[in-house]
Amino acid sequence: MVKRIGCWIGLAILVSVCSGCGVLYTVMKSESKLDRLAVPMTKAEVIAQVGRPDRVLRDDGQMLVWEYSLTARKQWLYELALCPLSLWVGGCLFYPFTNIVADHQREYPHHIVLVNEELCAWGTPSAILQRRRACASSGNAALGVGGMRGRPEPVVTGLGPINRDTIDRYRTMAVMAFEDAPGAEESGSRVAGMVTTLLLDLDINMVERTELDEVFKEQVVQLKHADDAEVLNVGKLVGAQAIVVGEVQQWGRPDGDQNSRVSLGFRIIDVESGVVLFNGEGYGSDTTVDDPESLARAIVQRILVRFGSQTGLLGSGRIGVNWDLQESSGARYYLVRELRSGLPGEKAGLKVGDRVVACNGAVLSGVSSEREAKRLCQVEAGQELRLMVRRAGQPIEIALTAEKRPGL
Repeated sequence: MVKRIGCWIGLAILVSVCSGCGVLYTVMKSESKLDRLAVPMTKAEVIAQVGRPDRVLRDDGQMLVWEYSLTARKQWLYELALCPLSLWVGGCLFYPFTNIVADHQREYPHHIVLVNEELCAWGTPSAILQRRRACASSGNAALGVGGMRGRPEPVVTGLGPINRDTIDRYRTMAVMAFEDAPGAEESGSRVAGMVTTLLLDLDINMVERTELDEVFKEQVVQLKHADDAEVLNVGKLVGAQAIVVGEVQQWGRPDGDQNSRVSLGFRIIDVESGVVLFNGEGYGSDTTVDDPESLARAIVQRILVRFGSQTGLLGSGRIGVNWDLQESSGARYYLVRELRSGLPGEKAGLKVGDRVVACNGAVLSGVSSEREAKRLCQVEAGQELRLMVRRAGQPIEIALTAEKRPGL
């Protein structure tokens, strides 16, 4: 009996010592937990294996990007080595002392990417960059692609003085917290996340939400309850030329109603003058789903298609091609990643893996940015686009006619 009590006491001491030194913490937070992941795996299975994320970086209804702060695989050995020193200075009370001693040993970000709630990629951000792009293509997450698969089209409007001549003044924008719909907590943050993601797809630099939160804290202002002047000031402090503010009026299926309804609106505002540059609103209903998120995403997409067309960031035509700007031997080109079935690109004979080196005679080799390349290859509905393509080292010219982009 005494021996058993002694064992329990020894175990308790060991646990408390290891906890104080951070050994147990680093074991629980080790990147080795990612070894449990495998494809195929659902969202629920991922959570069961590695727990909930520390931060959601992207959630547009199709693609989820989760961030986990994890320690190196053998970080626990480092913590154990510094255990006596950690305990001596109070590491048991103020964990983790060892992270203060050596800042480079702290936790590192790891991302998990899910598409349509199925695991697609995981690892450090740099290691999975290309795989993440492939996940985005497979999830059809690009702005303005496709319709609503048979569901009723939402009704949207989008107008404002901003245009292709003035858009370059607003290279960085900040999306503020949207107001929630009555009885639908977090609906505003979901829509704000969609707007952020889709503006990124238009090659607009976006201020991260964490940076906004920090500035609001410094200004002793709550993100959801700031007045217009305070919000504009925060936009200036984070280096944005414009801010996006908005609200969700309806979200979900009202009692006794068979339709799931979503109504939302947002405005893009110049931080210096306070002028509303663009005002977008949309409404939609759907009897086929209870979750209003996909409906909200369709509304936001169509509003931003109008914004993109008005500012010249997006042509009114589409050809059904997903491509990435690449560089080889100092020359840039578009690499065709995916072709949408039945759309002009596929019909004209483009192939996955083709290198597009010129659009309508304008070569891409010397472009300085993604935005410049997009403008060279931009096409309006009904217009012809001539592509100079290299396939297996051989030059090919392909001509196609763009069709109207949904939402216009």
